[in-house]
Amino acid sequence: MNELTIIMYHYVRPISQSEYPGIKGLELESFYKQLDYLEENYSIVSSEEVIKAITNKKKLAPKSCWLTFDDGYKDHFNYVMPELLKRKISGAFFPPKFPIANSQMLDVNSIHYILSNCKSIDKLVTDLNDMCHEHGLPKSKIDNYFKEHGIAGRFDNAPTIYVKRMLQHVLPEDLRRTITARLFKSYVGESENLFAKKLYMEKNEVAELVKNGMYVGSHGCRHYWLNQISEEEQRLDISKSLEFLEEVNASTNNWIMCYPYGAYNKSTLSIVKDLGASVGVTTKTSIADIIKDNPLTLPRLDT
Repeated sequence: MNELTIIMYHYVRPISQSEYPGIKGLELESFYKQLDYLEENYSIVSSEEVIKAITNKKKLAPKSCWLTFDDGYKDHFNYVMPELLKRKISGAFFPPKFPIANSQMLDVNSIHYILSNCKSIDKLVTDLNDMCHEHGLPKSKIDNYFKEHGIAGRFDNAPTIYVKRMLQHVLPEDLRRTITARLFKSYVGESENLFAKKLYMEKNEVAELVKNGMYVGSHGCRHYWLNQISEEEQRLDISKSLEFLEEVNASTNNWIMCYPYGAYNKSTLSIVKDLGASVGVTTKTSIADIIKDNPLTLPRLDT
């Protein structure tokens, strides 16, 4: 057994003092305290050390810990990188290409901000259902969608899960993008395009991560649920993300894949292996064992 604790971060900022205090994320002060704890109790390893250990079947130091940051947020450039550099720590960052290259919101982030600005989840469900009906979906089908997808999860109640699933992958892509944009404008009060420029890093900022010794790996291009699209679409999406890595001078040798939403299937694993990935990280909750676990499906702990 060679355990590796992989820590997963998303939003890291002074949340309570921000314009959107309802967003689910990690307060910056809490992040500093976590780093204090990890430095005291773990050996924080770099992505290169993880790749080398896995490809060469070598053991890592006892109580090794690896820091990973998903989705390419401006938070990571403004707050995370400066603190890691100050502590001489290297983290792994996984920005999807599409929102950075096109200044467009990912569905998942639009949904986060719609929910954080929502005072009544029941009204949001009603608004969503009314828009679906306006676009030709019969009420009986909408009712069935709620029965099928409105099931409470580990962190969210049933209506919240319903909204997330409908806008993430249940509705046809064009329809869910149209409805999400309308809901975003209504609940957040700003266009998705303008908001994206504030939320995500710019390409040159991602390149600065690389320049400063941080690892930048693949998080796909459009942040799809990869297990919900065809094998051909998966290959195209992941290939585009590798092109993006080359554009920001990140390594594509024995690269690391971070599956959006932690979603993958057999086709995904075959594709990333074929394209040269050596490591893949999921959202499964556990401590990784780099000797026994499949290196392409390592679990992480969500902060």
